[in-house]
Amino acid sequence: MTINLPQRTAAVYKEADVLVVGGGPAGIGAAVAAARSGSRVILLEKRGFLGGNITASYVETCNHFFHNLTFKASGIYGELEQSYRAKFGSSGDIRPNAQHRFSSEYLKIFLDTFVADAGVEIFLHSFVNEVVREGNKITHVVIQGKQGPVAIKAAQIIDCTGDGDVAFAAGVPFDQGRDRDHRCQPGTVNFRITGVDAEFMLKGGEDHLKVIGKRFREDYRAGKTGLSCKRQDIPMGRMTQAGQISYINYPCAYGIDPTSFADLTRGETECRRYILEMLDYMKKNFEGFDKTELASIAPEIGFRDSRRIHGDYRLTIDDVLSGRHFDDEIALFPQFYDMLSPDANMNEGSPQDAGYNGYICSYPKDGLNFEIPYRTLLPQGLDNLLVAGRCISADHVAESGVRAISACMYTGQAAGTAAGIACKKSLTPRTISVKELQDVLRTQNLKL
Repeated sequence: MTINLPQRTAAVYKEADVLVVGGGPAGIGAAVAAARSGSRVILLEKRGFLGGNITASYVETCNHFFHNLTFKASGIYGELEQSYRAKFGSSGDIRPNAQHRFSSEYLKIFLDTFVADAGVEIFLHSFVNEVVREGNKITHVVIQGKQGPVAIKAAQIIDCTGDGDVAFAAGVPFDQGRDRDHRCQPGTVNFRITGVDAEFMLKGGEDHLKVIGKRFREDYRAGKTGLSCKRQDIPMGRMTQAGQISYINYPCAYGIDPTSFADLTRGETECRRYILEMLDYMKKNFEGFDKTELASIAPEIGFRDSRRIHGDYRLTIDDVLSGRHFDDEIALFPQFYDMLSPDANMNEGSPQDAGYNGYICSYPKDGLNFEIPYRTLLPQGLDNLLVAGRCISADHVAESGVRAISACMYTGQAAGTAAGIACKKSLTPRTISVKELQDVLRTQNLKL
């Protein structure tokens, strides 16, 4: 059954040179880069704060696979992390030999200033799922709000929504999940606890949280836990002197379509049941956890993949594994992929399995990197839209490396810089000089 919606009009609220939709890592990189190019930039974010999965889903450990590598973060991401550390240090983390983790709460405050200081105009609580398209151009993006729809007009638009919402609304073809059944990786609702015996966890100079995590994986595989959730790992975040663990990355909902409000409802409620079950399990089975309390649940279920737009080039896992060189390279990243099985198969598969035969993961080694080509940011059929972040043009396994938070900011920085060049020279993103784009990115200290 379908109905006809009444015809509507929307006031044009603002105009910009570059409009960035989505205030996660990709959107932050895109907005800051475009503003620094001299463009008038507006950034729209559906939540009440910036940061995307780092803040909304407690994914505070952004570059855990960089730890002890010679490859270091660069570009706007490197600048952001360095500035954050100068202000907040290790965010109260007392775990020994720990990689850097943001505090999702401090980061919310930090990003307000970091992005605004670049000259970006920010609008929060701005949900977008509609555009006005004329031929091969998007003329306006529509914000759905409590006062009714309002439109933003922009010369160049960058989709950093993670789900490719702007591209989808404009009719750009896309892939989602695995090729045969379109299943995505599970959604996760991280949670935060307090009351852990911090002194015990540091006893003997060891990080006993790592010991607990290793034992939990062994017990789960041996069938000893009796837990309902099919996730067998329990990564944990910062531990403070007050006995707070800033996130526990465990409760997963499988078989969820990240673009379906019905599936999202099921995923959120299912994961909250797992949280209560896990909290009880930890108190009874983890030494030093007997006095723990639930401190908070992440505001939003986090997803690892959803839509991937059809671009001028589709990055493949073979490109990633071979370290293929692209003349239009706009980002360099450690050779990495990490895909949780969409159907909760706990066997260890391989990249060639494409996620059909279990979990596949490879952490990077020094000297093994891959390149992301500019063409993956250019959606087919549109002249003034770029995409950045996890929804760029890639196959399902390659996306599991591209989705890394710093990689999302790199592609965002490239998209924002490209949009700025296009505005300055009255060109389209597809007709700018890629060499000029690369030269500008190098001056911005982005590693190519």
